[in-house]
Order: sequence, then structure tokens, then C-alpha cells
Amino acid sequence: MVLEDLIRTERIRFFGRTFWSPKYSAFFFNWTGSGFELEFYGDRLLAEFMVLSDFYPTEGNNLPWIAIFADGKQISVIGLEEGRKQYTLYQGKKGLHHLRVVKRSEAVKGSVGLCGIEVQGQLEKLSESKKKWNLEFVGDSITCGFGIETDERGNIFHTSLEDGLSSYASICANLLDAEYHSICVSGIPLCQSYREDFCLKLPEYPDFKVPRRAMEECYPYTDYYFQKSNQDTDFPEKWDFKRFVPDAIIVNLGTNDAFRVKASGFDTKEEEYFERRYEEFLKLLRRYNGTSPLILCTLGSMDYYLYDNIIRAVEHYKKSYDDDNIYYMKFGGIYVQEEGMGALDHPGLKTHRRMGEQLANVLKAYLM
Repeated sequence: MVLEDLIRTERIRFFGRTFWSPKYSAFFFNWTGSGFELEFYGDRLLAEFMVLSDFYPTEGNNLPWIAIFADGKQISVIGLEEGRKQYTLYQGKKGLHHLRVVKRSEAVKGSVGLCGIEVQGQLEKLSESKKKWNLEFVGDSITCGFGIETDERGNIFHTSLEDGLSSYASICANLLDAEYHSICVSGIPLCQSYREDFCLKLPEYPDFKVPRRAMEECYPYTDYYFQKSNQDTDFPEKWDFKRFVPDAIIVNLGTNDAFRVKASGFDTKEEEYFERRYEEFLKLLRRYNGTSPLILCTLGSMDYYLYDNIIRAVEHYKKSYDDDNIYYMKFGGIYVQEEGMGALDHPGLKTHRRMGEQLANVLKAYLM
């Protein structure tokens, strides 16, 4: 059976913002926490993946990492190789098995598409599973689980050190028995500078231009940066928001915007521009998701410089549009002595656990 037939006959289910690529003849699942699941009767299952790397000067060629869950337990983690190759996902006891494949690493640091499935046995129709809530997380490297797999603060980034499945977002979703989407990119701000000529540079790589990315730019699309950079389609595909209707949208943006403000010499126009764009982003969330989802605007746990700006933007929006279903909260900071740190001063696993628990308690109070 081809993939389209497997999806139509409910032999396989994709989750997250996924899409079919005619250029690569593969079903891509690039976002953190996205993937697919299936059920089969047999003792071995293989999958063919199409893998593309992403280059960054300080990191080299980034490749994606996936986690394999069989019958509810994680059985392996695989670092995928460039190109079109086949991998054994399960080999073990013959019987009925539920397999779930989830991307641990983030969208712009290695892409992966499923080309086909080979099973020694037969695929079964998926049994229905309904979670209690649908949550959508919109964020940056913190939401990606950047550097969570190391306790060496000076460690440079590598996708092997990233695990979105151990991030506060995943922990929170598991605590609330929720299905979730993570729309997150390391280094991404909510908006770009008000100055078109403003560009962050890497001193050791003077000829390299840091990509100008912004969440307000990519949020409406299924996978804006992949489809744009790989010329996969004539135009990046708009996400069909009916495919996943969140009960709550959790925004954790502003850390990288604060970095830009500080790099500009604390230009007050940058702060004012961020505040205006944050309010516009709230309008964008409502435009695509409607008024039903709760929106929780968060910040942390690395930098809080723009938190007061976020509060002002939220309060002004609520008053202007009579929208009382929007809230804000600040994550606790990183307690280095007790919790350690991840790579490049990012929160480590212990901090993420605390953040996930804090967020779950807040959402529980609002959603119940």
C-alpha cells in the first residue's frame, strides 16, 4: 500500500503539522514532537525515510533525531543519516504492537519524511485514542528542548543534545493527558527589528548572514521555512487549522527579541515595536484559531527583560477587543545550584520538569 492509502484506510496516523512533499515523494514531519503512529501484527517493521540536513556555521550539518515507542515504552533513539535510507524500527516478539515515531529535534535543524513502511506481518486498523485536551505551544529554543541532553553549559549545539520530548511542553502535555503541537524554532523572535537593515552577525563568520526569521511570519503555514528553502512547492502551504483545534495556546516568545533589544543598545523603539507586534500576534492567533482557545502568554526561563511589555500588550488587547480568555504568567528562573544547566545556558532537564509542572497546574486551573 502507498502512504496515501495507508492514511485513508486508517493504517497510519500522522500528528503535528505534517505534509506530503511531491518533490521528495515523502510525508514530512519536521516539527518538534510531530510524527506518526501505527499498529501491526508481526515481529519486525522497517521504515524508509528521506532525510535532509541543515547547515549552520557554528554547528555544521544538523541531522534529525527520532524516538521510537513500542506499546507505550520508548525502545530506541535514532540519529538519522542524510539521504533516502531504510531503518529497522521494531524487531522483537511476534504479536500485536502499537508503534509511535516522534521527532525529538527541531524543524530547521534537519528534516525527515516517511517514504514507505515494510512489515513482517500485517498492518492493522488503528484503534481510536482520544486525549483529554489539545494544546499548542508556540516558542523558541526553550520549547524545542535545546541542549537538554547535556549539563555542560559551554557545550555548543548539536541535535543529539536536543530532546523536545523532555521539554516543559511535552511534560505539561503528558501531565494533562493532552495531544499537543509544538511550533518552535531555536533563535526565533516574535518579530524582526523595525529597522530593515538590522542584522545579527557571527563575529567568527563575518560573511554569514543569520537568517531573518520571525514567528509572526511562519505561524500561519504548515512548514514555512522548509518549503521555502527547499522550493518544495510554488508557495509555502497554509496550515489547515481545522486539522488541530487547540483548547489552549501557550506562547513563550520574547527571549530572542530581548537579545535584539540589548544588541541594539537598548533602543526604546525596539521595545515599543515588539509590544505592538506582540498585540498583532494575538490578533493573528485569534484570526486563525477563533475565540474559543485559551491563550496563555508566558516568558522564561532564560530572560525576562520584555515581560512588562508583554503584560502591557496583553492588557491593551483584552481591553480593545473585550477578550477575557487571554492570560499571562512568568516561569521561574534557572536555579543553577540545584538544577544545573543545559547547553549554552539553556534550561536543563530538572528545570524543564519544574516548568512543565508549573504550567500544568496553571492550565488545569483555567481549563477545568
